[in-house]
Amino acid sequence: MLLSSLADAFTTSTSLRSNNVGGRCSIISAPSTRSASKSRKATIAIRSSTDDAQGDDSTDPDLVDEMAAAQKRETPTLTDEDKSLVQTLYKASDGNPEAMETAITADLDNMHPRLVVALQMAADKGEWKENNDDEEFEKQMVALGSALQNVLDTQLRGGRELLADLLNSGEIRKLDTMIGKAAKDGKLDMSFFSVLSMNMKDAAMGGDTISGPTLAQGEGQEAVEGEAGQPMGANRLQILQHIYTRCQEELEKTVAPGIGLLNKLLRTDIPSIRSNQLSHYLGPQSTTITSPDGKTIDLGGTGKPLISHIEFIEALSNAVTQIRTMEAAGGTDRLSAVNLIESIRQVAIQARGVLVESFGEESDVVQEFQRELQPIFRPGQQLPVEN
Repeated sequence: MLLSSLADAFTTSTSLRSNNVGGRCSIISAPSTRSASKSRKATIAIRSSTDDAQGDDSTDPDLVDEMAAAQKRETPTLTDEDKSLVQTLYKASDGNPEAMETAITADLDNMHPRLVVALQMAADKGEWKENNDDEEFEKQMVALGSALQNVLDTQLRGGRELLADLLNSGEIRKLDTMIGKAAKDGKLDMSFFSVLSMNMKDAAMGGDTISGPTLAQGEGQEAVEGEAGQPMGANRLQILQHIYTRCQEELEKTVAPGIGLLNKLLRTDIPSIRSNQLSHYLGPQSTTITSPDGKTIDLGGTGKPLISHIEFIEALSNAVTQIRTMEAAGGTDRLSAVNLIESIRQVAIQARGVLVESFGEESDVVQEFQRELQPIFRPGQQLPVEN
């Protein structure tokens, strides 16, 4: 979850999507906009051969909902700049499929979400009849759309292979090391998170229990009980959730502080923990400490917050803007966009409460925070006061 403007590992976060898994949201991970039927294929190589996979002919309510939401997405309206890019890529590759895939791979991060969605729709339908475009442009759209699908399929295979390697790491410390290396190598991209999210959803619906060794305790760790050395009650979903959390933590190290904090807050379900995190990062830092014998020790420093309220405002603003951009481009359904924006809005309300406690209701910090966020969430209205 939208990551070019947010560092290399954050390149695909410009096409910000909601990743709701177990009640959590993320703005760092950003799954590509794929059809539900093709996305489902990304889970097939991750299951153990001993797992009971669901049959393709079974009725999956969540999958039906996802397909219904996809059908509600509006067809993007391409700009002259989008059309010019399509024509340029097609002519530069001289209609050669392999050359088109190379060109698309090089320009994928610079493509507007609406163009990515439009190309996928053209490939899926085998035609492009929007906006009275001529037959030559339709041919270019379909050809480039097919090339884009191949590029994304290749990236999904890479994400699937990485997840399989992580699951086969055999030991929790080795797993964490592999995740850190993958983050440095830029492999924690939208394709990987797309595969990971789909497998988490699949595991949550299936409730499958691990039937063989996956992660053993590391040296010096507390012994675990359970079949084949597994923690008591361990299942595939718990392992995947651990991978998801660790990957998010690694990406948070590479982005701007405000964005990292927002992502951390959206991954936190408990309000009291979110409040503590906000107080730690947005509140003034202590410059003294009192020892048990009553003496005051000077810690030095300026007492400035770890993250300024301006940095956090920018993170909130950019996140909401990116979500609305994706919705307008047809890259996500309205319900997902509304839910994620509301989650961000609740974080903003709680952040205001923390700032009031730290600096006072009438302080310049609180007044500026409210003033800058009004046009983002509810133009002309103030953020509600947290009770």
